[in-house]
Amino acid sequence: MKLVVNRDLFARSLARIQGVLSRKATLPVLSNVLLEADNEGKLRVAATDLDVTYDGYLSCRGVESGRVTVDGKRLYEIVRRLPGEEVDIEVNEEARVTLRCKNAEFVLLGTKADSYPPLPDSHGVNLIPIDGVIFRELIERTMTSTSTDESRPNLNGVYFHCLENNVVRMVSTDGHRLSRGERAVERESSIPERDGVIIPRKGVAEVKKLLEEAGREVSFGFLDNNLVVAAANMCLFVRLIDAAFPDYRQVIPKSSERSVVLDRVPFLDSLKRIGLLASERTHGVRIELTNGLMTLISDNPDLGKAREEMEIEYDGGDLIIAFNAKYVIEIMSILNAPKIEMSLNEALSPGLFREHENDDYLFVVMPMRL
Repeated sequence: MKLVVNRDLFARSLARIQGVLSRKATLPVLSNVLLEADNEGKLRVAATDLDVTYDGYLSCRGVESGRVTVDGKRLYEIVRRLPGEEVDIEVNEEARVTLRCKNAEFVLLGTKADSYPPLPDSHGVNLIPIDGVIFRELIERTMTSTSTDESRPNLNGVYFHCLENNVVRMVSTDGHRLSRGERAVERESSIPERDGVIIPRKGVAEVKKLLEEAGREVSFGFLDNNLVVAAANMCLFVRLIDAAFPDYRQVIPKSSERSVVLDRVPFLDSLKRIGLLASERTHGVRIELTNGLMTLISDNPDLGKAREEMEIEYDGGDLIIAFNAKYVIEIMSILNAPKIEMSLNEALSPGLFREHENDDYLFVVMPMRL
């Protein structure tokens, strides 16, 4: 195999696969990247850990076709530091990969591509256009609530559901909090209704990276038990979690007795300050409400006490409730609206957070006993 490729484009392509490469694989070849050159001036850069697969292409020249696999992390670290604008790549029959760039030369010991597992193919998949910016926003605002408890695999990802009227919904929960996003996606071709699927945590992170680079022109589909997300010259396959997502609708409060409207940024800043003295284990902060006023309190026997008052729009009477400040800070950090709404019932009932007069994103946080 022999070719010349732009160093920056090659480095960017190798950067995309770093999160896909398997670090502790039972198959050593899964820590490798697959490089495949064809006679049409295309270099394929692909990687898989058998659960997430990245498959991308970039232009090259002077091609003698061939295939090889080589350590993906090491190759990336070398290419990103090479001194020139173009990289000459040559692979001999023993799978030795020689990289030349300006006055630098590296030789890496690769392996023959025959040992690499077969990769999924997007040809024939019904790919549905979707606005990549909206898709990314849905992921960013729901992925924080995924569970890391491996004993509950159905919570280890984001639930993805295509509803009628081109509405896409995403939900995640770890049992202590829940995030739900719902957006209408205006596209020329309609998004068909489909039963919900669970995208695993790692797959969600890799989809987000692809969307950050792809912009608006993105499409998605399904291949066997895989979600397929495609953009220009790159495609991601994510093996879905084969489990039933819990009925999250039972967790979202249907109504609330008390509604608090307050400025998001001052509330976020106050939570960060009061949270400094909260318990490092529970992050618990107490919220005391009276008409027109909210008081945030942390009381830590090992560190001390903190208290701060805020004026708010509220006339629901006295209430004392406590939340994990870390969870509420994450919610306030990912929202953009100047005002947010906090819907509450009793001290031990879940709290519902959202942007004021906007139900696109709902966040439920379970209260704490302090």
